[in-house]
Amino acid sequence: MTVVSKGPVVVGVGNPLVDVLAQTGPEAVARHGLTAGGMHLIEAEAAAGLYKEIGPGVRQAGGSVANTVAHLAGEPVAARFVGKLGTDDLGDVFAGEFEALDIGFETPRHATVGTGRCMVMITPDGERTMSTFLGAAQHLGPEDVVQSMPESCDMVFIEGYLWDSPEGAAVVAEAAARARKAGAQVAMTPSDAGCVERNAAAMRDFIAESCDVIVGNADEMCALADVESAQAALRWARGHVGTAAVTLSENGCLVSDMVGTAALPAEPIADVVDTTGAGDAYAAGLLGELANGSSVARAAERATELGARVVQHTGARQAAPDRGAA
Repeated sequence: MTVVSKGPVVVGVGNPLVDVLAQTGPEAVARHGLTAGGMHLIEAEAAAGLYKEIGPGVRQAGGSVANTVAHLAGEPVAARFVGKLGTDDLGDVFAGEFEALDIGFETPRHATVGTGRCMVMITPDGERTMSTFLGAAQHLGPEDVVQSMPESCDMVFIEGYLWDSPEGAAVVAEAAARARKAGAQVAMTPSDAGCVERNAAAMRDFIAESCDVIVGNADEMCALADVESAQAALRWARGHVGTAAVTLSENGCLVSDMVGTAALPAEPIADVVDTTGAGDAYAAGLLGELANGSSVARAAERATELGARVVQHTGARQAAPDRGAA
């Protein structure tokens, strides 16, 4: 990935995790009581048991908005990240990757709680089922935002998963307040339909009061809007924000802003290997273009390009993976 350091400053605020990716059969997903294609929050003991079964796999810096920020490092923006790591080897894996991508990342690490990790079980159809132990990530506080978010920025991208953490609402509020002070746009992703169900009221209040851009898949956006169709979800979103995008997997995406609404087809792909991080890459293309003043149609085109690249290989990015014990 080519690192580009010039351009508007885009700051992502989210949960930094190390993804541990492993190929597995659907029976393993069912055996652990997991919903195929979903994201599940687990505790340390469950994480250890799951890791023992699937093995070390491939380790790579991850997390929803963190993946988006990593892709933004290859776009004409200056990428920055705010999130909490532990003081351990997995934290070193994450920090090392972001340093190599020239991503500004200065949040102090947690001294005693380990770095969060996401076990990604990839079935033969390319579907990914995620089991996440948040670890140090859930200890991000508003004081970390004050300390490590740049005062000058052009866009701030908020991760929906933050609302699952004890101080998540305060973190989101602080990041949005600092964005407004800087004159920056505030963008968010719902992250996961289950996350929306757990935090629907807080997310809707935030969108109504503080958000400019929303990007998410159809399941997430329908849960957020409490509607049945992607088209209805898009209309709901545009009632609250200036720009909205709903991804439709192999059916492309819907985007809308003050100029109008458009439907873009997905790029044809012969072999879908792994859908991990496709939405994160899409968000990078969209936000990178919007931050540079592009039309929403052009932004969606770039978003679709990046999303299509990701599903053709294992993992959320093509950065050099780390193989070893977690």
